[in-house]
Order: sequence, then structure tokens, then C-alpha cells
Amino acid sequence: MAKQHRSVRQNQVASGNGRGVSYEQHESYDDSLLPEAAELARLKDIDPTIIDWIKARTEKEQDSRLDFNARKMDLIEASTNKAYRIDCLTSTYAFIIVIAGMFLSCFLIKEGQILTGTFFAGGTIIWAASLFLNFRKKQDEKKSPKS
Repeated sequence: MAKQHRSVRQNQVASGNGRGVSYEQHESYDDSLLPEAAELARLKDIDPTIIDWIKARTEKEQDSRLDFNARKMDLIEASTNKAYRIDCLTSTYAFIIVIAGMFLSCFLIKEGQILTGTFFAGGTIIWAASLFLNFRKKQDEKKSPKS
């Protein structure tokens, strides 16, 4: 929270007579909670109790900003924890499905369905590999904006 200044200067050559034209832009903003000292002195001349009121309002504003930031951080932490739990559950269930698929293929092979069991096992392994390799890629594509 401070007073910030920014100055932009652009030089352009005007077509026609060849004389240069210069544009200069000044930008200033103050995000301080308290007015400047000169303004406080003028306000105190108008109302001697206004300084206490301004300080009280400034304290409330600062508390409000801190509370907003704390709530925002709580939301981000909760969202991150939820995403982590979902990732763990997804990985666990995918692993269980792969193991179940492999047991089913073993069962099919033991029952004499060698070709079916072999294709089922190969399909399960390929599906599992593509699932685990593309897991993060799909989630990152959802988050990134489309161009």
C-alpha cells in the first residue's frame, strides 16, 4: 500500500510535414488507507474530531482487508485439499479396476478361454497405461483457457 506513479512517453513521427509528435501520459494512484497529511490538516480545521473517526474507519478497513485475505486463503486451501483427495481416490479406484481386470483375465485363461483372457489382459494393461499417463494432461487442459 503506497503511492505509485507511472509515466509513459511515446514518440511518433507525423506523416506529411515530418515533424515529430510526442505524447506523454502520467498515471498516479494511491491505495493508502489514510489521506495525505495536508488533507488531514484541512479536515481537522473543519472538524476536530474527524481524525479519530478517520483512524477508526481505517482500522475497520484494514481489518476487513485482512479478513478477506484470510477467507480467500481458507478457500484456496480447502480447494487444494479437495483436489488432492479426489486425485488419491481416482488413482485408488483406477488401480482397483486394473487389478480386477487382471484377475478376470487370469480367471478366463484358467477356464480355457486363453485367447479372450489374453486380449482382455492386454486391453486392461493398455487402458491402465493410457489412463495413468494422460491423467494430469486432461486435468491441465480443463484448467487452461482455449485459444
